[in-house]
Amino acid sequence: MGGCRLRSVSIFFFAGDFTDVLRRYEAGHQQNYQTHNEVARLIHDLLVANHRVNIYSFVTSERREEQPIDGLRIISLGAKDYSAASLLAIAVEKDDANTIVAHFANLELLRAVAATKSRAIAVLANSYNNTGFRSALGKRKVVSLLNNPRFELVSNHCLPSTEHLAQIGVKREKLIAWDVPHPFEPAASKPKRFVAHRPFEVVYVGSITEGKGITDLIRAVAMLRKQGIEVHCSLAGLGDIESMRALGTKLNIAELLTFFGLIGNNEVFNMMAAADLVIVPSRTAYPEGFPLTMFEAIASRTPIVCSDHPMLRPVMLDGRNASVFPAGDYRALAAAILRTLTNPALYEALSNNALSTWQALKGPADWRTMIVKWVVEGRSSPWLHDHMLTAVEQRR
Repeated sequence: MGGCRLRSVSIFFFAGDFTDVLRRYEAGHQQNYQTHNEVARLIHDLLVANHRVNIYSFVTSERREEQPIDGLRIISLGAKDYSAASLLAIAVEKDDANTIVAHFANLELLRAVAATKSRAIAVLANSYNNTGFRSALGKRKVVSLLNNPRFELVSNHCLPSTEHLAQIGVKREKLIAWDVPHPFEPAASKPKRFVAHRPFEVVYVGSITEGKGITDLIRAVAMLRKQGIEVHCSLAGLGDIESMRALGTKLNIAELLTFFGLIGNNEVFNMMAAADLVIVPSRTAYPEGFPLTMFEAIASRTPIVCSDHPMLRPVMLDGRNASVFPAGDYRALAAAILRTLTNPALYEALSNNALSTWQALKGPADWRTMIVKWVVEGRSSPWLHDHMLTAVEQRR
């Protein structure tokens, strides 16, 4: 890696059109993802701190390089899917920054960054829950890379997923949990009262894939119809929409499913607030961190039905702040939906308890501040020390 390496930082994101993110931010327009305004603010913070900034986006519609602001390069690598990881290794090798943020847990990205002479941090939003020899081997590789001294810090989204990294072997003393400011909070909404009507409305927000439990949700809606309970399901997000729509047609519930594709963050929250239930059906094997959409669901005060995914289990407790079902079991999902929609006392308790759930999730470091403090002040930053997992645990 050659060239000038003075006061420069490169951030590798999985996907996103970050030139468009900056345009939307400057114009005051709504972002497609809740976190994107924070990305724009981070870029400006780093430029103000007199750092050159390179933003890499792995999965993009085309390969291009743009310079929308002095001191900023946005490099779209043009990968079509996760398998094109060689693009990451090449990009890291050619990069000339002395500070690198690896913002997703791709093995090739982590290996390439570990092989540099740059200061580095890994910032993740995932977990490792698969079982079996191949999964165990992959988990060991990830842990080994994250424990590499090249990575001064390892951060995961929220406390449960950060604690999960410690449990699988990442050194606890280098772990710090992150979160972002949330535009909506439950204190701004009134608790919901149960109102019987037909059909009920449930909402899902996220990737439209089998791993996220969408086939389980569709089968649960079909099962409820057979039991005489009509539930319409609105789904917002990208993914395998045509296959899911085909499954709905096969099960004779096509009219009970509406796929909205990618919609703005305000529309997401309004959809949740207007619904009878929010469904989070992630399967155990899905590498979920604590999902950002869960915060929006809690803020809406609409009762939540969620799976017992390992990252949800420590926070979302059955009968207290959610109706919880065994992940991957559509019959149990249907039963959890039915239980919540036929028990007004349970329904209203789940809505009332949103405030205490919100308080339990507080504690992680602010994502943007964390990165700026690390880039500018280094690993010895007192602010970072105060927000490390070990320090947070001592205060609890």
